[in-house]
Amino acid sequence: MLSLTYFKSLFLEENTESRCRKVLDEVSPIVQPLFKRFVDKIGVPLGEEYSIRSYDMTLTTTYHDARNPTYEENKRNSDIGRKYFVALSRNVEGKENHLLTLEFNGMNGNISIHTELKFIPFWAWVKNDQIHSVLQTIPSNYVIYAGKKEKEIIPKDHLITFVKSCIKPRKRPPFQIGTCFPLDGHMLEEDLIAEMVDAWGQLANFRVHFNEQLEVSKKAYDALMILAGTRNIKQTLLLGREYSVDISSLEDYKTNGKRQGFHIYDGDQMVTKGFIYYYEYHDKNSPFQTIAVQLEGHNHIFTNAREILGIGTKEWWITKSFTTQNLDNQEVMSHAMRLLSEHDIHTKGNMYCVGTFDNKTFSFIDVAEKVKKNFLNAALLFAHASKKLELSSEEEVEEQTEGDTSLELDVLEPNFQFQDIYQTISDSQLTFSKEIIRDLHLNLTALDDKHFVLLSGISGTGKTQLCRLYTNAVYGLEYESENPYFTIIPVRPDWTDASALFGYYSSFEKRYVKTEFLNVILNALKEREKPHFILLDEMNLSRVEYYLSDYLSAVESRKEIPLHQDDHLVNEVPKKLLIPPNVYILGTINVDETTHSISDKVLDRAFVMTLSDVDFDTYWKRVDQDLKVTLAKEFGMLKELHHTLIDYELHFGYRTMGEMLQKLYANYQLPDDFQMNPIEALDRVISEKVLTKVRGDERISEMLIKLEQWLMQNIDTTSVSLQHVKRMQEELDFYGATQFWR
Repeated sequence: MLSLTYFKSLFLEENTESRCRKVLDEVSPIVQPLFKRFVDKIGVPLGEEYSIRSYDMTLTTTYHDARNPTYEENKRNSDIGRKYFVALSRNVEGKENHLLTLEFNGMNGNISIHTELKFIPFWAWVKNDQIHSVLQTIPSNYVIYAGKKEKEIIPKDHLITFVKSCIKPRKRPPFQIGTCFPLDGHMLEEDLIAEMVDAWGQLANFRVHFNEQLEVSKKAYDALMILAGTRNIKQTLLLGREYSVDISSLEDYKTNGKRQGFHIYDGDQMVTKGFIYYYEYHDKNSPFQTIAVQLEGHNHIFTNAREILGIGTKEWWITKSFTTQNLDNQEVMSHAMRLLSEHDIHTKGNMYCVGTFDNKTFSFIDVAEKVKKNFLNAALLFAHASKKLELSSEEEVEEQTEGDTSLELDVLEPNFQFQDIYQTISDSQLTFSKEIIRDLHLNLTALDDKHFVLLSGISGTGKTQLCRLYTNAVYGLEYESENPYFTIIPVRPDWTDASALFGYYSSFEKRYVKTEFLNVILNALKEREKPHFILLDEMNLSRVEYYLSDYLSAVESRKEIPLHQDDHLVNEVPKKLLIPPNVYILGTINVDETTHSISDKVLDRAFVMTLSDVDFDTYWKRVDQDLKVTLAKEFGMLKELHHTLIDYELHFGYRTMGEMLQKLYANYQLPDDFQMNPIEALDRVISEKVLTKVRGDERISEMLIKLEQWLMQNIDTTSVSLQHVKRMQEELDFYGATQFWR
């Protein structure tokens, strides 16, 4: 006999440590064997595919954390332990799916028996018009919940509307479907098992739909992986010109797919680079398995891989659309389709075919290499036709384009949820700790109407990259994507007043000379719901208080900035300008002999972050696999050198490390007769990229001795780097100061 009232009292225990311990000791030992009896009764074999999952690990971890003084305060008000669940889980391609869950929830006083699904299958069913058939398999007395901690009941007749309402704002709540009854009184174990067996039977037809969804998703993604597996495309002929192609190794991308970088070269000159994305689903635009080809920050191809699944052979036809702002899109389409035909890609109206898939042999008839090359060529020709990329002598014109009609074109929507921003940044190829990302997030968003952050630190630690990563992440964009709400403005040494930012009235030209900064402010006033980010790069090349004083005063006082007095200009530029609260100013600062110190007036109005620490271990994990295999030894030696320099604030950042590795890797690509010896190449990059920044007085004397010893042990007694270090030691002894430059 189960005492449900007693279980409930354990879940309502106030002390987290005590609550977790009691649930582990008194609920888990009863419920787990009971659930195992249910699994045996329905005849599901436990093993690699099916297993029983429970809440025990979370409870155990929380119990120990609550006993640890370091975490005790954080766990004091935790809700962990206020429920207990055990679930029958199915593993499909490394992903867990809870087929049936038994949950005792003390917070809402219920026992629930349900199946759990992520948002994506429901989105897919809505998208392919299968949702009505799916809903018919759910018993009328069963409830559909949406959400994680705070669950919302979704009536069946509102489910389609609810799913559609989640797509654009990128809400992805999980769903629970099942039945529940009060966590109260007593209940026979056999009765609870019978309830679970009944629920398992009631949801049988629903599981059929779900399993079909899993199966077609797997097949479509497997087809994409066939394309991903080939890198043997070295050249392509476009517009009568031969281009070299370099396709990178496949890498994990976010939690929903993989991607490959590719570079296009004309001789030794890189023309463009891009990515091929292989999505299990596209979190913003499609629940289906999708391939996208991105160039110059735009998706020129975006298509659903399920189109080629079925019986027999299926031609992969893709619909294309153009949405340029400055060109005639119909003419662009005609030009693009004509180019595809000239390059042996079949077209029909605004559609084109990249290849044929044989479902019987599960392979591409034209071979994967040919199909993948068609994808690359089509994307390059689309970029060329829309003036985004110059493949011939035509002048490049800025425009905005998206993929085919299967990609729903959405206006960019900001999202300041830190967990989403952090996930996007951590999924990039750049290396920033959670602490730095969180600090930047809080500094930018803590104040409602004033957003001003300065980033200082040694060169090459990624100050500008971090700003671009963060601002793009707010809009759900990748690092490489163009963000119309992020503007980088290099500061000039001759900026001496506010006209550098806000422009000025030219009495000679009889017009107001606008600046990029002013244009952003004016756009921000028109779109107040959108954050507009401005990065003032190397902002202390000029005295900040000279050119930024009007801005700082206006933000602080919420008063307008006077611009001009000419009534004829008001339609173009207002007489006075109010700084809206949706303007975010970031500034990068380098401290050397070419820059100015930052005044207290500026520092009092800004959050100042210092980026000097570098994490080369994490950086190395994200380096291209081919380079990693080739340069493991050299990377380890450069890390040792970095460790020697760090105590003297003369260490180097990610940019320097990356450029040194790229040169070393390029040396390996030369023919054997022309390569430098690896040690000689390492010596060269050290002298060219590391030692050039060495300067100081007697305080670096010990460092120079360490450098000399390290170079003699690891490089060569006749190395160029060692000669520089010895010369600097001699100058230091004679003059009391030294530097790399003579």
